[in-house]
Amino acid sequence: MEASAAGVPQRACPHCARISRATGRACPYCGRSFRRRVLPAVAAMLAVTAAIVLGGVYLMLTAFGDELDSELNRQVETVTEDLDRDIGTIRRDIRRELDRRLPAPAATP
Repeated sequence: MEASAAGVPQRACPHCARISRATGRACPYCGRSFRRRVLPAVAAMLAVTAAIVLGGVYLMLTAFGDELDSELNRQVETVTEDLDRDIGTIRRDIRRELDRRLPAPAATP
């Protein structure tokens, strides 16, 4: 009798946790399948985890984009102010040089 039982592997029921040498698809103690149906639970946990990770990445990229945008705007404003000031200085320098080189117009009576 032990020789025939040695050829059949032991299986543990995932539902009632009893060990048996049953050859069928169902547990002889609780009647449920030896197969564990974890796919829906795993899929749900995976979806929740993916949603949390993607939401966190979205928030980080949004915050980084806003910070980058405001920093870029500050830099553009600074460069624009510097350019306006430099153009004004060049304009004054050109006006002075032209006034120095060109004779004053003669007064007409």
